[in-house]
Amino acid sequence: MRCPSLLTRPLWRRTIAVLLAVAVLSWLPAWWCARDARRWLQNDEQYQIGLSRDVAATIRAGVSDADFTNNFSVFRSEWLFGTYQMGALGLLQVIQAHPEHRAEFMPAVEQAIDRLLSPQVRAFDARLWQEDALDSLDGANGHAAYLGYLNLVLTLHRQQVPTSRFAGINDRISAALARRFDTSPHGIIETYPGEAYPIDNAAGVASLILHQRLTGADHTAAIQRILACYRSYWREPKSGLLYQAIGFRSGSPQAGPRASGTALAATFLACAEREVSRQLFDSIRGQLAGSLLGFGYIREYPADWHGGGDVDSGPVIFGASISGTGFTLATARRFGDASLFSRLYASADFVGVPVWRGDRLRFATGGPLGNSILLAMLTASPAAP
Repeated sequence: MRCPSLLTRPLWRRTIAVLLAVAVLSWLPAWWCARDARRWLQNDEQYQIGLSRDVAATIRAGVSDADFTNNFSVFRSEWLFGTYQMGALGLLQVIQAHPEHRAEFMPAVEQAIDRLLSPQVRAFDARLWQEDALDSLDGANGHAAYLGYLNLVLTLHRQQVPTSRFAGINDRISAALARRFDTSPHGIIETYPGEAYPIDNAAGVASLILHQRLTGADHTAAIQRILACYRSYWREPKSGLLYQAIGFRSGSPQAGPRASGTALAATFLACAEREVSRQLFDSIRGQLAGSLLGFGYIREYPADWHGGGDVDSGPVIFGASISGTGFTLATARRFGDASLFSRLYASADFVGVPVWRGDRLRFATGGPLGNSILLAMLTASPAAP
């Protein structure tokens, strides 16, 4: 006997309709949020210049630690420093991709560098060390984050401006970093007293590679020593990720492997070299990359490790790292992984809420630091040869 079509056909059609609706609704949000990823991958002028104009305007207006909400003054001061450093890095990358906009953005780059060099911005580092990083370049203390991040921007600026007025301080910082890497008990130099992080050392060694290539100064011994550490001692063997902290005097790991440190270290190293930065990117991609309904993310910890979020990672939501996800945008772009970049960009778009106002683009939830970081990550140049 035939089943009545009244019962079967409408039910079958409704089932198909529901399944199609679920499929479309689960796919559509990520597709919509990733729709501009191709523009960023192709150095789309409208988008890169739009975000650059917003970041440049922030630099011109200036920021203070009052613009940040963390309860700890040192973190607010670090974010102030990071806003200018990442803003300058991103603008330099945009100038390299679109040299016709050099006159528009180079003044903002140099204003950011002036502020990075100012006593007010470097005061956070001086308070913790009880000495000024620039006044003590002949000394032995590390100042790894302040000097490394600053020197990377100084050297990249000098690449584009051979007569840079910052050449003298660039040479002095490079000499100090090379000497400190050479004389450190285990290669790593301290960010603050008793605190040493591979991520901060990555900016310093990248600046030395670029400085040697640019000026002919010989930093070979320091560079080779530190890159050897990134290839082995500072990486957790199973995951290939960087330990978040290393003991300055012991040389042993002080914190487990994490995405936030590994991803930004890979980004900085890729400014100057391909081998180690590619190894770190491959470890992140292989161990930590995931996707949910088309939205990409990077987990903060590999499978055998567990922990929460902190000032480095930002919130860790069901294991996903805000910082690790954002920083990996740069290495996915640098190493040409368009698929991973697009999935991660979908998440950045969803969380960041990009908004156009006239000819400026900004991410509404990013604030000064978030927009500077996204400019640097979304415009990252191909990895150095």
